Amino acid sequence: MTFKADWEQPQNQNPLSHEIIERMVALAYPTSRLVSYQPLDGGCVNFNIKVQLNDSEKPLMLRIYLRDKTSAFREKKLGELLKPTVPIPQTYYIGQLETYHFAITEFMAGIPLRNLLLENTPYDMSQIMHQVGVMLSKIASYKFPISGFFDEKLTVTKKTEFPDYTHFLKDCLQNKIVQSTLTAEVISKITHYFNKYNHLLPDKAESHLVHADFDPANILVNFMEGKWKISAVLDWEFSFAGSILWDVATMMRYAHHIVEFKESFIAGLTSRGITLPLNWRLSVHMLNLLSLLDCLTRADLSTHPRKIADIRKLITYILQDLDTLTSIKHIEVVPYNPEWPKQFKREAAQIKEVLGDHCLEIHHIGSTSIPGLAAKEDIDILCVVDQLASALALQGVGYIFKNEINIPLRYFFSKNSDFSKVNLHVTEAEHGFIDLNLRFCDYMRHHPDSRQAYQVLKYKLLLDPTSFVRVNGRFPKYTLEKNIFIKSVLDQAGYKGITFNFCLHYAEWEAAKQFRQTYFFDPMQIDDPYTWTFNHPEHVHLVMYRGTKIIGYAHIQLWKDGLAALRIIVIDEEARYQGFGTQFLVLIEKWLKLKNYNSLHIESSEEALLFYRKHGYKDMPFNDPDGYESDPRDTPMGKFL
Repeated sequence: MTFKADWEQPQNQNPLSHEIIERMVALAYPTSRLVSYQPLDGGCVNFNIKVQLNDSEKPLMLRIYLRDKTSAFREKKLGELLKPTVPIPQTYYIGQLETYHFAITEFMAGIPLRNLLLENTPYDMSQIMHQVGVMLSKIASYKFPISGFFDEKLTVTKKTEFPDYTHFLKDCLQNKIVQSTLTAEVISKITHYFNKYNHLLPDKAESHLVHADFDPANILVNFMEGKWKISAVLDWEFSFAGSILWDVATMMRYAHHIVEFKESFIAGLTSRGITLPLNWRLSVHMLNLLSLLDCLTRADLSTHPRKIADIRKLITYILQDLDTLTSIKHIEVVPYNPEWPKQFKREAAQIKEVLGDHCLEIHHIGSTSIPGLAAKEDIDILCVVDQLASALALQGVGYIFKNEINIPLRYFFSKNSDFSKVNLHVTEAEHGFIDLNLRFCDYMRHHPDSRQAYQVLKYKLLLDPTSFVRVNGRFPKYTLEKNIFIKSVLDQAGYKGITFNFCLHYAEWEAAKQFRQTYFFDPMQIDDPYTWTFNHPEHVHLVMYRGTKIIGYAHIQLWKDGLAALRIIVIDEEARYQGFGTQFLVLIEKWLKLKNYNSLHIESSEEALLFYRKHGYKDMPFNDPDGYESDPRDTPMGKFL
């Protein structure tokens, strides 16, 4: 993500002469004297100069308007309108000197959110993006009589109503710069999607205040009271009355595919009553295409190569995501078929034949194993083996190995048989995945009310077009909603088994952040400085479940040459002194061995003992100093536990 950081600045972005700046300030403050000034970075249309006067403690902003001289008047009116709820610079003076149109405004302290996101400064992405979502909901709370573009008095007239989307798109696509920048294939694909989904574009009935350039470059943040907080929303020159989806689109343009960025922003936005339409992701893509094409028509091939390259890259990504969203196969749920158990038996017989004595148990699980329940026609099979490696032999009979996917120590295979698709889950004995699935299926077989409720949920989700859109960048809503129901059934069934997962969906990441902050960084009175590891391939984050509740968290760093480091491990206070810490470490050790990591870096034995006692683990054999080596403190696993 670049957030326009690489875009070329306006050609006349050179600092004004000292004399011109002095004369501008003198027009607004004839009795004051200019002490110093500093041109500020950023601004692809206008540019800003921080000025300090001799008779004022606070600096001011000298804002030069390069394109639209009426922008200053709109920003002044918006400052007055939004002052009670949105931090926006107040305009003190508007003037003209020679060919320059300028304004003197309030100077707002802070750094662009873009800088915070792109640099190495520690921050909590979910916390700051939740604030951004809340801020947008406050902006959108202002409504106007009709939609359209504002004049100098924030009035929408017939002359400033929106042009027709179709005509606007056609004009953009016929532009010479657009045609010389985009291939015929890309232009054809854009036309295809607009013909198919133009009904998802906002209509003229919506008339919320739209910032129109609501992205991290125009949001200032400041570190206050131990947290990064929004200090200002800048650059309102393009604002108009319309749909909030325009601002959602701008904010998501670079980072909508980053799960934490997207989910926290949307959570903040909807926390104040904003409801997004079902197909908002498709709408956002269409709006971004319109905006980017419009921007492209005003670019210069010779002076804006980086800007044009970035726009082309964004358009390519949007079209790829549209391809993905619109090609997702709908899930088909059919009434219970008595042939499903027979299909399981045939597959189970072949699996046993291939694995021989390595196969300890084999079970039919999932919805097709529950008589009377409508289901996808996928046969889910759970095979328990003496060692995971033995299951790889199944690749010789058509099973495709897909590794662990989202569950450690569980191999997953798929196969398209003559009768149906088969999903094969393979674990070793005592894996928590076994009891979880058997307990759920057994409960559903004996509770017809739950069976009926599950079936109703499935059909309800099938009618929702967003059910097949991936919510977290990985799981479709259909899967996530079913997961909530499954957890409720497991709670009713009294399931208390121990499982551990890689952090994947929103709830697991939130739990991970809470464990880290509460038990490690709050005592140091700092915000977690290492959230960047959440998106780093060398760092693994795990959560431990007892039943359906997350009770533990661990952070592992993977090094080269079979080395790993245990950075954080913690059990929730309510679950301590029951041996769960030991169980978690055993599972971690087993997983690392599976991945060919043979040495685990930890603290010295004395430090480790104090640490783990402090966090409530029992039965930890740290009292044997011979089990640990001196620096670099790499403990051969096998001695570790």
